[in-house]
Amino acid sequence: MKQFFLLLLAAAASGTSLGYVLADREHVRLDDRFGQFSKYGDLHPHDLRQYFDQLQQQGLPQAEVVGGNRHDFGSMLQYASSDHEFEIKNSGDHVLELDVRSTTCTCTVGDVGKAKLDPGESTTVRLEWTVKTVSHQFEQSATIGTNDPANAEIRLVVTGRVIRRLMMAPDDAWNIGERSGGSTIEATATIYNRYETDLVLESARWSDELIRQYVNVEVTVRPVDPDRDAEHADARQAIDVRLTIAPGLNQGPVNYNCQLRFRAEDPKRLPADTPELVVLANLSGRIVGDISVKGGGRVSGRQGGGVVVSMPPMEVGTGVSERAIVFLRGPHRNDCQLSIGDIDPADVLEATLGEPTIREELVFYPITIRVRADAPVGERSGTSAEDFGTITIQADHSEVPPLLVRVKYLVHLPKL
Repeated sequence: MKQFFLLLLAAAASGTSLGYVLADREHVRLDDRFGQFSKYGDLHPHDLRQYFDQLQQQGLPQAEVVGGNRHDFGSMLQYASSDHEFEIKNSGDHVLELDVRSTTCTCTVGDVGKAKLDPGESTTVRLEWTVKTVSHQFEQSATIGTNDPANAEIRLVVTGRVIRRLMMAPDDAWNIGERSGGSTIEATATIYNRYETDLVLESARWSDELIRQYVNVEVTVRPVDPDRDAEHADARQAIDVRLTIAPGLNQGPVNYNCQLRFRAEDPKRLPADTPELVVLANLSGRIVGDISVKGGGRVSGRQGGGVVVSMPPMEVGTGVSERAIVFLRGPHRNDCQLSIGDIDPADVLEATLGEPTIREELVFYPITIRVRADAPVGERSGTSAEDFGTITIQADHSEVPPLLVRVKYLVHLPKL
């Protein structure tokens, strides 16, 4: 019995020791991790910021770009050169080291001795570049490496707008949008000349013989207006180029290039490296019929007979309808009326026009297209040119051609 009690005491002692070790590992003493603490000590809530500042690592450099690391240079002539200086300051309390990592231009870091900055000291980083891009914006940058652990690399960026000595503004000034092929179309763009001599238009050459039959090019040279031409006030000349496009262009997309070639009145005043005095312009947009239809997701195709309306499938005896808008453009829009003409098949389809609404350059009518409730079982799925129902929208004017709307539909028996 005595031996049994001795073993029991030994087991209890062993268990107590093991529990202490496990508890000590799970609940680590605060003193071991954070130093001595006392609930009766001198540390108060308002002292916490100062206390934690003391725990931070001291003696570090801090790189600061005075005024920010991005600079908008403004406008620059294409192929011109310039530079800009950024100021970098060491706001830390240890020596700051700088080196150039990568650059899209020529970059110099102050003087050689300034690649290392004492606390509080500053230096300049100069970016030098030449604008060679053909786009309207330029960007130059340099990456500066530092030994600041919180800012190991600094990217310095210079941006600006590219101005050419001979340029059209805006570039898309000859975008005519959607226009009626039955009316005269006009479009104007301005070319700005920044050379030291006046320029004269020699020729306007189009990329396609078709457009030459319809387009007349008229050039007017005028002084630069400080208000109208505010972004180009430094130009020598403002040359307005007006296009007059006669009626008759085919319906569909318009995309024609024009090469405007100039000559200098005093060639000796041109720089030696002057390229050809040529401006490339583009006439874009779309020619549409006087009558067109637009709607939601069930109206597809384009104007000029290419409109397709896909009606939802319907059970026989129910009927279904779709709403859209009919637009009337062209020179006769205000002196004619639209109406619904022939419908095929008439025992399946019907359409009605609402009252017109007049705007500056168009008149529009609401239209409702229906598959009749009493339509027989049948289908026009559009698998061929003849596999459509058709609705004609017509005008009471001989010079406004009608529009044929193609309709796909399905009338089926009730599902069992």
